[in-house]
Amino acid sequence: MRLLFVEDDVNFSEQLSAILKQYYAVDIANDGETAWEWLQLVNYDAIVLDVMLPKLNGIELCQRVRTSGQQIPILLLTGQSTIDDRIIGLDAGADDYLIKPVGFQEVLARLRALLRRPPAIAPTRLEWGSLQIDPERHQATFDGTTIALTLKEYLLLKLFLRRSDWVHKHSAILEQLWNLDCDLPSEQAVRAHVKGLRRKLKAVGAADLIETVYGVGYRLNPRYAEPIRSHHHTATVLIVTNQTQNAEEMKELLEPCGVSIAVSIDPSALLKTLDLTQPNLLLLAADAIGLDRLTLCQIVRRDRRWNWLPIVLMMTTTEPDGINQGFAAGADDFVHDPVIPSELTNRVLNRLERVRQLQKRFQTV
Repeated sequence: MRLLFVEDDVNFSEQLSAILKQYYAVDIANDGETAWEWLQLVNYDAIVLDVMLPKLNGIELCQRVRTSGQQIPILLLTGQSTIDDRIIGLDAGADDYLIKPVGFQEVLARLRALLRRPPAIAPTRLEWGSLQIDPERHQATFDGTTIALTLKEYLLLKLFLRRSDWVHKHSAILEQLWNLDCDLPSEQAVRAHVKGLRRKLKAVGAADLIETVYGVGYRLNPRYAEPIRSHHHTATVLIVTNQTQNAEEMKELLEPCGVSIAVSIDPSALLKTLDLTQPNLLLLAADAIGLDRLTLCQIVRRDRRWNWLPIVLMMTTTEPDGINQGFAAGADDFVHDPVIPSELTNRVLNRLERVRQLQKRFQTV
């Protein structure tokens, strides 16, 4: 397998690449622009990407990769440890992140987890009623009519559709659409782009598709969502927990995204519950008496009927050893306990989309 490692710290780059090269073919780029050029020439299996890069930072490169339709797994390395910084990385399209300084063995564990996930077949078509975005063609249409958009207008509309249930704050839009290495423009720039986008939507019959939430930001008008057929609508997530309140909190976050939620408060009967609910993803949020969630994860991986099932672990620890144990037990991903709303929805929907794409692949074979 071939990796692209993007890092401008020469010493760190040499140390980590020496480890990576024991397992993978590795190309090293020292800035974002060089990395982008190589991505046009080489089909990589994964990207290990630093956030703070010259010429084109990691967040913007990540956004550019996703906007171009490439579904390469991306592991983000960041020196920023705040929740907001992690959310920005995940929203930009990263599949996972690590906070520097990183342990080399944890990097390898995260890469193994990313690379064993089903490969993406094609970028997902985004829909909101009669409004559609085709990421592969970089094209937006409303009721079949193509909308001619500038790059910023296209990215803005795509941001709204990717998080169609959110109210998007001006500050969040600025961070998503502009290079974080540069001075961000004022909120007036966002208003100007929204105004231009609304004008073009009005021309195709969707004048009030973007609503203003005064004092906060913008959202998509729910009235236009009626015809939508969500790709996740039939997906079921089984949450295994012994805390009813915790389960209700996660249901409130995931059900608006079109996900069906099943809850089990008896971890000891996990396999039986799987047979009854037939989920598309398992979220392990509790231990059973004599059975911790790592053991439950291993039980699922040993079962022939369910060893394919994506597993997300809810973990209170952020220590590398604890996270590595989760991956070694067979988990595909983890989320923090207590719940970070954006992290939970991002990671669960990302896993469900990969399942959908794998199923689509088998159906077309």
